[in-house]
Amino acid sequence: MASSCMRQLATKYLLRTQHAGAVSVFALPQTQTARGYKTTTGIVGVEVDPNAPETLRHLLKKILREVKVIPENAQYRTSVEMMANERLAVVSKDISPEQMEDEIGQGQLEELILHAKDELSLIPKMAEWKPWDVPKGHKIRMIVDDEPVPEPVPEDEEKK
Repeated sequence: MASSCMRQLATKYLLRTQHAGAVSVFALPQTQTARGYKTTTGIVGVEVDPNAPETLRHLLKKILREVKVIPENAQYRTSVEMMANERLAVVSKDISPEQMEDEIGQGQLEELILHAKDELSLIPKMAEWKPWDVPKGHKIRMIVDDEPVPEPVPEDEEKK
């Protein structure tokens, strides 16, 4: 039983390819098969979405629609719209999912989908909380530290 379990693990995490009739085994995590299809995200609890670009595109458009309940001058809305528009521009291109991930530079598309879902659940909360509204008469106490910022110590002097 232990050997069959080990065999299943080895099969799951090793990529096997055939070269001239011989089988060679590479100790690589199986995120893609020889044909280029993603079989795992490599992240516990995050399943592969075979339609990740379309799913993300749909969620980003939904974010852009729903964030309109936030005032235009609120920094939250500005930031969310900028993020959604930048990602939407990339996932709307005719490039591979891997190229999309590289261009966005924020992880796998499945992670970006989770982030988009989180943002969608945050928008109504932000609309309720209204952190951009400052109550009348609210005073902000500002403390100014006039001390100069110390110069960084070069590495060779730190060792002495």
